Amino acid sequence: MKICTKFTEILTRSNTIQKMDSLVQIVKNLKKEEIRNFKIFTNRFQRHEDIKIATLFDLIKSDKYQDDDKLLVPILFPDEKGTNNAFYRLKNRLKTELEKSLLNLHHDLDENIETINFITLSSIFLYKAQYELSLHYLKKAEKTAQQNEFYDLLDLIYGQIIDLSYKFNEIDPLEYIEKRKDNASKNVVYIEAVNTVAAVSYKLRKSNIGKTEDIDQALQKTLKDLNIASEVYKIPNVKIKIHFCIRNILFQNKDFDRLEKYMIEALNEFEEENLFNKSTHTRKLTMITWIINTLMINKKWGDTIKYTELLHEELNKYNKLYYDNFIWTYYQSLITSYMSSDRISEAITLLEEVTELPAHKGVTFYEYAIFGNLSLCYYFKKNMSEAIKTLSRLFLKDIYSKLTIEYQFSISILEIVLHYENSNLDYVTYRIGEMKRQFRSLLKGDNYKDEKAFMKLLTNICNKPDPMHDKSLITQMNTFVKISAPFQIGSGKHIDCGIWVQAKLDKQPYYAYLYRALQA
Repeated sequence: MKICTKFTEILTRSNTIQKMDSLVQIVKNLKKEEIRNFKIFTNRFQRHEDIKIATLFDLIKSDKYQDDDKLLVPILFPDEKGTNNAFYRLKNRLKTELEKSLLNLHHDLDENIETINFITLSSIFLYKAQYELSLHYLKKAEKTAQQNEFYDLLDLIYGQIIDLSYKFNEIDPLEYIEKRKDNASKNVVYIEAVNTVAAVSYKLRKSNIGKTEDIDQALQKTLKDLNIASEVYKIPNVKIKIHFCIRNILFQNKDFDRLEKYMIEALNEFEEENLFNKSTHTRKLTMITWIINTLMINKKWGDTIKYTELLHEELNKYNKLYYDNFIWTYYQSLITSYMSSDRISEAITLLEEVTELPAHKGVTFYEYAIFGNLSLCYYFKKNMSEAIKTLSRLFLKDIYSKLTIEYQFSISILEIVLHYENSNLDYVTYRIGEMKRQFRSLLKGDNYKDEKAFMKLLTNICNKPDPMHDKSLITQMNTFVKISAPFQIGSGKHIDCGIWVQAKLDKQPYYAYLYRALQA
């Protein structure tokens, strides 16, 4: 069963986009609301040459574009020769307009950007000699920066107010000189905090924290040894970053029971201390995601669903600021929990809903996860025709060719299992022959020795007229079960071959044995 429990940032697509210039990277990674905003932004273009900007955008955004400028020049300038310079001017213009559109859309994305924008507005009014307005926006910037402990920006703000006092007599520079001094002392503490995180993280990594020591005792001992002031440790960002360090140590040591306990206690502690706000919300979402994944590894499916619903609740806060970044994690966690706790019908319903979401259509990774899991669910419900039909969508050329070789191999193993269950034995033996050739290099590695032996065993099963009464074959199957790797959540494989063969030996459904392994 394919369950994703990686603890890195959620679901990247690093292997699907080749190296590109900055304009193409911007266009290819635009979200729907960003595209919509740009289209509105470009509606103001009236001249013929300006309309080409929108045309160029559509060409780059389309799948026809293969990062080759030479193909675009004749489309944009069909009746002109020697137009390379004009084309590159057009690209630069498009990039500039995209930058303006993104800045316009995301002007209040977070407090840091909001503060910078207030400073920028102040500078604009300073150029216009509207000094009162310039001061007004610097004061707004000051308020936001103070609330969020942006000490570096506060130094810039106070410096600009002091400079403005030369032109605007209403400003008392002495007041802001004192503020700047006070901020400088706080900035020293902030810099010390940054150094503290680095030092404590290093010491904790070198300690025995993940093996025997009590976590809190190890942390307090490290803070004392490094002579870290208590007020520095209490700074929210310091506590959160040190927490991430301890989390990573426990994960690297595969101490998942302690990791679960520590993560949940840390989340509750940070909530009680009001460490979370809009600027730290993404860290809260990341903490909840880690808790979910740890609970999955520890096979606590009821708690997994509980924290998955908490994740969804948190995603709706701050005007859904990070909704797009984490919504797939929510769906995937809920689907996995349903599939692991004998709630297959609910998993199918949710997967079918997710299939219709525009954000997931045409994205190879999502299609792989959705149709692979949906095919498994139909298999668990013994609906073999739907299982095979659903999986076949992943073998379409425009999807299959974009998958990594590991993903191609995983769905190929699932395919031969489904066809075996559907009594298509001739196809199974034919497909295994193809797979041996296609995945020759992959099958040489130790990570796939079970699958290599499984393919050989399944061929033998298909070639026997009554395999379950063949003593030699039964011996082979029992031997395979004994030597196959133990079941592991998060293996990234759709079928656990050892469990599947054991189920066949006992004449039981594969899901019945998989479910038992998921609860053990």
